[in-house]
Amino acid sequence: MLLITRLCAMLALGLLGLTQAAAQVAPPLPTKIKVYLVGTFHFDPSTTDVHKTNRVDMSTPERQRQLEELTDKLLQTHADKVFIEWKPSQQRFADSTYALYCQGRFALGNSERYQVGYRLAKKLRLARVYCATAAGVFDYDAAQTYAQQHGQTAILKGARNKPPVGDSAGLLIETRLAAIKQTQVAAPTYAGHELLAVFQLLNSLAIDQENMDGYLLGYTRVGGGDTYAGADLAGDFFKTNVRIYTNLLRAVDVQHDKAIVLLIGQGHTAFLKSILRYNSLFEVVEVLPLLTAK
Repeated sequence: MLLITRLCAMLALGLLGLTQAAAQVAPPLPTKIKVYLVGTFHFDPSTTDVHKTNRVDMSTPERQRQLEELTDKLLQTHADKVFIEWKPSQQRFADSTYALYCQGRFALGNSERYQVGYRLAKKLRLARVYCATAAGVFDYDAAQTYAQQHGQTAILKGARNKPPVGDSAGLLIETRLAAIKQTQVAAPTYAGHELLAVFQLLNSLAIDQENMDGYLLGYTRVGGGDTYAGADLAGDFFKTNVRIYTNLLRAVDVQHDKAIVLLIGQGHTAFLKSILRYNSLFEVVEVLPLLTAK
């Protein structure tokens, strides 16, 4: 009897040890929501961007073929939601026009929001497109005024173009970045390029790097002492992208969504990637491999 009692006690202790060990093993983390940031140029001219582009007519048969090719590539995201560069206050307009488009009762406008965003969402058989952009205040004039008054005009110009001779620090930075810039293919206009090739370029690491260099190595050097005119300008842009991220966060279904697409001006993508890369809920997935796949 005593032996049986001892055996039962040992068995109980063994089971307790197994239970405690199991309790110490953390449960598997849920799969992160994949985010595909699709950087685009504006098919219609932007009225607010510092860098202006010309209108590219998307109504021609050839451009329509190229749009089909591009969105077929993006179908591989298997996205549960498509977000476009409109403010949430425009959601009702997006809902109504997208519903009509799916019924064949709305002709797409020239904008990339329609031609890529609506087209892709319909191919994915989604019920709606989501509006994600946010308003921002960019005091470029303050940075420009300070630069003009303190001999930093060359630095400010260098944030968008190659630094002039007068910007010695900028030229040194440019020299250190020469190896990266040699890999870049300039696309000063979009009208004469295949759409897929343009999107491959705009969604490359080199372009993201060049864009961030403009802010981190250009604008942020405008100022002096207690004045941070250029840093404030870069910070305002970062703040706007945090707001865009917040709009994604508000709309995503954390229980069901596996992947989302955000179609947005290429100037935003590097900032948004920096916000999302160390995010416990989202996972940035580069879109370039999809665009280059055969």
